[in-house]
Amino acid sequence: KIVHDNDMELGAIISISFAVLNTIGFILPALVLKPLSDKFGRIKIHILSITIMALGYFGIVFFGFQPIILYLFMAIIGIGWGAVVSLPFAIMSEKVEKSKMGFFMGVFNLSVVIPQLIVSLVLGYFINQFENKSLIFVICGVSLSISAFLWLLVKEDKK
Repeated sequence: KIVHDNDMELGAIISISFAVLNTIGFILPALVLKPLSDKFGRIKIHILSITIMALGYFGIVFFGFQPIILYLFMAIIGIGWGAVVSLPFAIMSEKVEKSKMGFFMGVFNLSVVIPQLIVSLVLGYFINQFENKSLIFVICGVSLSISAFLWLLVKEDKK
């Protein structure tokens, strides 16, 4: 639970934390992830990024009680977010036949959007049943850890 004086302050803390996450998430792909992906491979950098993101969520659970610490962990999560919004599309474009690209990109987008809809419509209800709302960060960290493990099954194309 974040230490704060009132709901307005908590709202500002949360707003700033998401601004930090999204700023890192939009700057990182072009400036950092692309050069690293070119050198080490997209899949390896994606696995590393989402692993870092998972650690960021677990960090919030265990250490995110002060605003500055929350901002730090949201910046760490932004590393993974930058990868999530860029690298899977680049990886898929290497794996899918060009004539079927539109179809597979559509299916891929559905695999992103449908879970988001389910989470926003269903999971919120269950989280509200628990006093400790940090359960959502645990769910995020575990889900990302599983994702990182499953990405190990995807093979990098030889260049």
